[in-house]
Amino acid sequence: MLGETLSVDLILWNSIAKRRRSPSDTFLENGLGMLKTYIEKQGFKVEIVDWARSEYWKKLTPRSLSRLNRFLSEKLLSRQVSGLSITGLLSKLIIPFFFISQEITLVIQKRRMNVMLQKFAEFIRDSGCQVLGIKTWYGDAYVNAITLANYVKMLAPEILIVAGGPHPSIYREAILENDVFDIAVTGEGEKALTYILALARHTLSKNELKEKIVSEASLGNLKNIVYRNDDSIKISILDESDANKKEIPTYDNVDGKTLIHVVVDSLGCQWGKCNFCVHSCIYPKHTIRNPQSVVDEIEEMISKGIGIFRFAGSSSSLAHVQEIARLLEKKEISITYSMFALSESRASDQAIYSRIVESYKLLVRSGLRAVFIGGEAGDDRILHHMMGKGLIVDDISATIRAMREASFEEGLPLDIGLSLIYPSPTMGIISLEELKTANIKLVEQTNPDSVLVNPPAPFPGVLWNKERKQFGFELDESFTREMLEYDYVLYKPTSLWPDIKMNLEGMNFKQILEECQSLRKSLEGRGYVTEVTDEHFLMMRAAGYKGKEGARKFKKESLLDIISSDYRWITQLEKTVNQESRAQALINAR
Repeated sequence: MLGETLSVDLILWNSIAKRRRSPSDTFLENGLGMLKTYIEKQGFKVEIVDWARSEYWKKLTPRSLSRLNRFLSEKLLSRQVSGLSITGLLSKLIIPFFFISQEITLVIQKRRMNVMLQKFAEFIRDSGCQVLGIKTWYGDAYVNAITLANYVKMLAPEILIVAGGPHPSIYREAILENDVFDIAVTGEGEKALTYILALARHTLSKNELKEKIVSEASLGNLKNIVYRNDDSIKISILDESDANKKEIPTYDNVDGKTLIHVVVDSLGCQWGKCNFCVHSCIYPKHTIRNPQSVVDEIEEMISKGIGIFRFAGSSSSLAHVQEIARLLEKKEISITYSMFALSESRASDQAIYSRIVESYKLLVRSGLRAVFIGGEAGDDRILHHMMGKGLIVDDISATIRAMREASFEEGLPLDIGLSLIYPSPTMGIISLEELKTANIKLVEQTNPDSVLVNPPAPFPGVLWNKERKQFGFELDESFTREMLEYDYVLYKPTSLWPDIKMNLEGMNFKQILEECQSLRKSLEGRGYVTEVTDEHFLMMRAAGYKGKEGARKFKKESLLDIISSDYRWITQLEKTVNQESRAQALINAR
């Protein structure tokens, strides 16, 4: 792509970190694909540049170094898993070599990434585009987004640089505080980017364009953007999102991507009252997409050789997904998919429980093979007062039990991932040790296929942040800026994680992470798999990894690849998953 230049109005770049974060990093980029489809229908030329592909990460690390990293990582990890201590000469050699090798790797990766970014900036300069849109992510990917923006500002100062993606939607004004990006788009970006491109066609300079953007945003005509006006940073009116107005994404190039398509089945949350959740901040209104529209998109992707899907709705109602499942069953469409699932209120009532079982029997028959369900805590008082969940522990347990029963009755597998937030604010209601015990009890009652344990995060806009003192949080004024670039990487020992000026009920950030890790280790010691998501289950099962041992194998091998930057195992996994996705799609052509 970088060998030629094209005359385009907008370039969209998917920012990446210098090393992979997850086997699912290479899923098809539906967000940028939807933007491209919508904006091109308005008469503009859009070019997507997506580096989240195996080939790009492979370029960043010399093969000999990644092989050495893999060797050292295997030696260290095998001893951690077996419980053996590393002593004597082995300890004196492997541990320092490992850290030296990691430091050398990071230096080389940074140098190579900067060269790639500089060349890309030259391509952007020569492309003829007036606007560059960068999909920003957390941590190192955000640092690279800033680096690219700075290169573009030096080489092509007249190009408007727009930040989009998850970060502006969560961190709002903080995105523009470092004066790197010109504009940021929050929430849905289709209309905002189209409006900006229309303004750009009638301006001669970037300054004139920025003045028009400020004017239109101030008048309420340009929505969903963060912008500078004089010495202040402002947010324009937030446009109400509508899942029914999403376009079917365009995928021009799937080389190096994993053929799993993410379907937007809903936006926002029907509950919207959890004290810790950002979804109600990003999408004030919950909208569900017409089930027929969802199925139409699935059929479109099947025609392109994609048979594995992930439903993106953060709180898909059971009734809504049932309607989609009925259409799939009626049309005899054969797919595999995963989704987020909600615990059902009063799920232990016999009539409601029976309805949940019947609902999930339908979903499993239609191809549902993995769910992710938010449990958050195993104590009703914490769920109510600290989390604002609107549910009790019995609701969570009964819902998962109903899922299991449905899977058993249909004779079809269903992997369940349960998430917890620990440590949590307690306000003295319960001790952390009691909460930890309650969380373990919830896991033992529900027996999920994986448990995801997350530390608390009082993001801007959520109640935990707005009423931080009430919930026991102390946040330095630098907290939001630090979170923008924070590299949340599970494989790092907590002692190596950068500090953040955040305290929770007397614990500093490192202590919070250590407490979180203690629950994770307690669960692993009881035989539970941790930190495997529903999307990971889609991949591993498609690749033939079965049961708990398959999940453990998947977790170990992918972790080794990520630590070492030697991605041979993940690359082979992607190839196998793609073969299965194409085979699944082909079933529908018979």
